[in-house]
Amino acid sequence: SAPSDTVVSLAERSGFDLTLEALALPRGSEILISALNIRSMFEVIERHGLIAVPIDLDMSTLAMKRDELERAVNKNTKAILFAQLFGSRLPMDEVIDFAREHDLFVFEDCAQSFAGDGYVGHPDSDVTMVSFGPIKTCSTIMGGILRFKEPKLAAEVTRLQEELPLHSRWNYLIWLIRFAELKTLSTRFLYTFVMWVAHRMGVQDKKLNDAVRVFGGADEVKKFRQKPSYPMLALLEYRLKRFDTNSIARRNAAAKTVIERLPVSIRQPGEEASIHNHWIFPVEVSDPVGLMKHLRTLGFDSINGYASFIIPDPPVGFEDFRAMEARAMMDKVLYLPVHTGMSESELIKLAEAVCDFENSSSEMQELPSPSSTLPTSSPNPTHSRVAEHVE
Repeated sequence: SAPSDTVVSLAERSGFDLTLEALALPRGSEILISALNIRSMFEVIERHGLIAVPIDLDMSTLAMKRDELERAVNKNTKAILFAQLFGSRLPMDEVIDFAREHDLFVFEDCAQSFAGDGYVGHPDSDVTMVSFGPIKTCSTIMGGILRFKEPKLAAEVTRLQEELPLHSRWNYLIWLIRFAELKTLSTRFLYTFVMWVAHRMGVQDKKLNDAVRVFGGADEVKKFRQKPSYPMLALLEYRLKRFDTNSIARRNAAAKTVIERLPVSIRQPGEEASIHNHWIFPVEVSDPVGLMKHLRTLGFDSINGYASFIIPDPPVGFEDFRAMEARAMMDKVLYLPVHTGMSESELIKLAEAVCDFENSSSEMQELPSPSSTLPTSSPNPTHSRVAEHVE
């Protein structure tokens, strides 16, 4: 039979790590990478003795800026990693053309853009990576799929993966139970009450996020450098075969309900992307912390800041590559709880609350002595963010 071009890994970062191992790039080689990504992708690059060069983004489309790519590329540049962010999907043609011009290996990171529509990456992407981790679309809590342009490279990655220890099926079962509990709690008053108590006690959003990171904590590398167990593979196959593509349409409809009611002053990262499936719903607002507190009094649980994303400081020699446009927007981002678990009336209430706050903030800024009074929290937030995106 024809050699396979696909590898299923314990996590997307597991497959990414193995691919870099198989490529065996010289130490000090540089990878041009979308400046906004999850921390572990940068850490994996550094673990291999490579240098991640963050490239600023056009935040209206989430495309890497071509002028920055041209300034950054040099004889040490060996690869480019383009991330399809927040559920958006951009054509890869410009990235592919740039990579061909400079003989670069192309990673297409589709961790956040899976939609069950058959898209397996640009045919000229050297590897396309998809994640099925926590809160991802079609989540199996763990799991990643990598599609390689060259079957020989896929075979080498498979060989390297076979040398890794087998992930414990019992550990996987524990994580399934843990997230099943979260999913159950996310639809009940108990979960939102716990979230309210956590915030009242000063538990930061970062700590809440860290609590559900599958590969976080001590020995993180050891945790993701394992090969997937049979139960994980079986569940992933089951979920993919039975994935309801209508869930994406319902999610887009929920997003549209909110978007068409937001003021034009509010921008979204990737709002001009050619395809957007609204995996999560970030918006740029005037006062993300103030709006987060206001929404909590109305029963909506949102989160501000970068969440699990980072924009790293540039490496030595690239000090002026600070991704200023991406930083400027992300500093003002708030993630709204827009998902299919909310009714149309709830979505409208959310949008109206955002509009009212932004209008009020605009009026307050025009006053000579604006009030700094903050709203008090309500013990009954009714819309949570955790586990709502598991579809």
